[in-house]
Amino acid sequence: MNVVFDLGSWRLTDDGRVYRRGKLRFANGDLYDGEWLDGQRQGRGTFTYVNGATYHGEFAHNLFNGFGVLRVPDLQHPLTKEWTKGSSYEGGFRDGQKHGKGTLVRGDGGSYDGTFADNVFSGHGVFCYANGDRYDGDWRHGKWWGKGHLLYRDGGSYDGDFQNGLFHGFGHRAWPHTGGSYVGEYKLGDQHGAGARVFADGSQYDGDWVDHRQHGSGVWTTATFVYIGDFAHGLPHGNGLFRYTNGDVYEGQMHSGYYYGRGKFTYKDGGFYEGEYVAVRVRRCVVTPSPNNKRHGKGRRVWASGNEYIGEWSNDVMHGRGTLRSTVQCMYTGGFFNGVLHGHGRFLHTDGRAYVGDWVHGKRDGHGESILTPAAELGDDRRLHIGGNDALYRLLKYTGAFSDDVRHGRGMLYYTNGDGIDGDFVSGHVHGAAEYVFASGRRRRGHWKHGHRVAWDDD
Repeated sequence: MNVVFDLGSWRLTDDGRVYRRGKLRFANGDLYDGEWLDGQRQGRGTFTYVNGATYHGEFAHNLFNGFGVLRVPDLQHPLTKEWTKGSSYEGGFRDGQKHGKGTLVRGDGGSYDGTFADNVFSGHGVFCYANGDRYDGDWRHGKWWGKGHLLYRDGGSYDGDFQNGLFHGFGHRAWPHTGGSYVGEYKLGDQHGAGARVFADGSQYDGDWVDHRQHGSGVWTTATFVYIGDFAHGLPHGNGLFRYTNGDVYEGQMHSGYYYGRGKFTYKDGGFYEGEYVAVRVRRCVVTPSPNNKRHGKGRRVWASGNEYIGEWSNDVMHGRGTLRSTVQCMYTGGFFNGVLHGHGRFLHTDGRAYVGDWVHGKRDGHGESILTPAAELGDDRRLHIGGNDALYRLLKYTGAFSDDVRHGRGMLYYTNGDGIDGDFVSGHVHGAAEYVFASGRRRRGHWKHGHRVAWDDD
């Protein structure tokens, strides 16, 4: 609309309209000074509110329409007495509201330069926040919505999709000072979907996310291990594989970051454990220990040396019933306690020597039977004597009491010729009164001292 005449108090435009200038003070104290058309505020003018706010610009149908400048001072609420920071806006208006391209400067120091729709940020714009943050991107309903770039005052940033003021869609988040980054999917502000995260300590995770935590399948790489498998609530959970930088490998079940249920741990020296680990179970209000990476239950351990244990475990040690085989051709089957032989068990050497009986903390203690001569030598008369055919017969077996891994207490010692000694033993030797039992069944009483006969009672 071109102006034909503008004589100060009135203005004629090329469409034949005459805009007259005038002032009107309203009953509440507001003041309008500007152009009128057909009894309405229309054209150019200035509206001054009683609270000090002013608008200078274009009007249509009594409302701000077109280009204008709106300045609002600091205001105090009449009831709460709380103060609200003022602001200034320069830009387009439609039907009394900010609309189109404009610049808003808020009293707190923040500013927006971009497009508006119905009084809110909408379209593309740049907002510089009072705290130093800066957003450059799309807006809808006054919020970040669409594509945008958010730069934090600490140097951190986000570049990607937004919705309803939150990270939503695909984006790249960086934390330059604290370290780390994330590239992947977001949902309502949280890392959600597929994404790759680099942490401040240099470790990395590439996989599924739910509500800002690792959840689903993924790969976790640190300075000491690589984990490939299932995650839940930010921790390895389900089935997975650990490969440690020292050469160890674990493959099996996981629970809240710990080995759990069944799994196989292969040591760098070639040995391995395959079996059960501590699991969480509640049975009749009784809760078993929480997962702690410790072997617990039934399992098999093979050492690099070839030694092998198959049996029960508790708190990461052999505990309960099991079988221990050694490469030095011996085997033990029986009870274990805190990793040592304990309870009733059988120790067998491949040459036939054996012990069957009680054990306490790794030593024979209690009642038992010990086979002392190798089975292969029982049929060879030349080897049944100590020092030759005319010397003493060798010991065949002992049945009786043990203490601290030696014969101690009441017992019966047998020789290879069928004879035996029935009496008390001290520190491995017959000591005190005892009976010598011949193979024929005849008995002869006597006295022994530290394994040596002192006298016969009938002499």
